[in-house]
Amino acid sequence: MSKDQNGTFHPGKGKPSGANKEEGLGLQATPAEKLEEYLEITDRYTNGEDQLAEDVPVRHPNRNTSKGETTKTGENYNQ
Repeated sequence: MSKDQNGTFHPGKGKPSGANKEEGLGLQATPAEKLEEYLEITDRYTNGEDQLAEDVPVRHPNRNTSKGETTKTGENYNQ
């Protein structure tokens, strides 16, 4: 971290959000007692090794998640 002339700390520049991100569905650590449940869910929602089933609903990654929220911009800011 560094300071500017006013003494305010600024964090260093980081890596892009996609850095060190694995492609595919990935493997997650699962407790031994929940392994059977995990395997059933995996079989239900996947086809083969790293392919989602066709009937799994997937939202677009660039969808507008803040749609309908009011924002304080422009002329609405002073109201």
